[in-house]
Amino acid sequence: MFQLLIVFAFEVVFGEISPFKFSGESPSPYEIPKENRFTCPRSQEGAPDLVYYLSVPQKNRFPIAILCTGSSSRGSLYSVVHIHRYFLQECADLGLGVLTVEQWGIDGKAIDEEAFFAHYTSSQRIQDHVDVLHQLERHPPEGWDGQFVFIGVSEGGHLVTHLSTLGFKTIATINWSGAGDASWNEELWAFFETLKQKSWLMWLYDFASRWLPFSWEIPSSRAQYDALLEQIKQNPRSDLWFAGMTYLYHADALNTAPIEYRKIRSPLLVVVGTEDSILPSTDLFVEKAKSNGVPVTYFRVEGMDHFIRLRPDILADSFAWLEKEIRKAETVVKISIAEEGSLRLVDRILSVLDAFFIPEMPQKLVFWQSQICQKADF
Repeated sequence: MFQLLIVFAFEVVFGEISPFKFSGESPSPYEIPKENRFTCPRSQEGAPDLVYYLSVPQKNRFPIAILCTGSSSRGSLYSVVHIHRYFLQECADLGLGVLTVEQWGIDGKAIDEEAFFAHYTSSQRIQDHVDVLHQLERHPPEGWDGQFVFIGVSEGGHLVTHLSTLGFKTIATINWSGAGDASWNEELWAFFETLKQKSWLMWLYDFASRWLPFSWEIPSSRAQYDALLEQIKQNPRSDLWFAGMTYLYHADALNTAPIEYRKIRSPLLVVVGTEDSILPSTDLFVEKAKSNGVPVTYFRVEGMDHFIRLRPDILADSFAWLEKEIRKAETVVKISIAEEGSLRLVDRILSVLDAFFIPEMPQKLVFWQSQICQKADF
């Protein structure tokens, strides 16, 4: 798997959380340093406080990268600190702070599975992130420049794309294996069809009698599938399950509004593998994004499946793309500051000329001022 980077572009201060790339499916328990743990109120009345982790680099001014992990299932619930640690060094090398938001029912090693699944939906995750981002805006960490970078994988990719449409000051967004234009029912059905094609057990189940001693809970026909999803929408309970997720989760996903492409203003990197079941949906996403003027870059990776963690080369390419976007943003800020200074200088000269009644010169300077404003896009 991945090796830790040896060369540091920036010294990793980051409190006490350390970079670490776990291997396998089950990360080891980790004692989260209290210096990096923060809380803030949820917007829902009576709800428990949100828990989030923040790491900052040794820089005077820095953006903050919001890292969003993928979906969760029964028996495999983990703290978001593991994705925090996984990409901490890459973010340090780019001079970024790192922030991750725990899901409802999880606080480091303390995991309440019942509470988790009673509230686990994509919408809840988005709202939790929005609450934390507003908390940062109200109480900005020392050194933060007010800008965000959003990075998400799978379900987290959907989250960060949505967050990029909400008006936060965004440098760039990376969506790994999570961009799609198709509805949830279409993407889920495509996943089942792909699973059947690649698994002999699924193929056997599709044609064998239903008394066989195993069950994948997958309807045998599209008509049965559609009927079940309609039943789920009418009965969004957290104690009923289908395909490893609660009815509550599915109902929320089925009612998700389409992405508003025109609200994506910042650079967006979309990454998907040609062996991923969401490939057709991602192709359509990118097509619609481009037609709506989104500054999108598309990595369509031949032979890759849904698990980008197995492709360190693609992860490295993604961070190389992000570095370029960060440098572009820094250049724009410098130009804006210079133009703002020019505007203030012109204003002062206009005031002096007006005071001494020097003819014609004020009119010429007003013209120059209008040209500067146009270049600054004011």
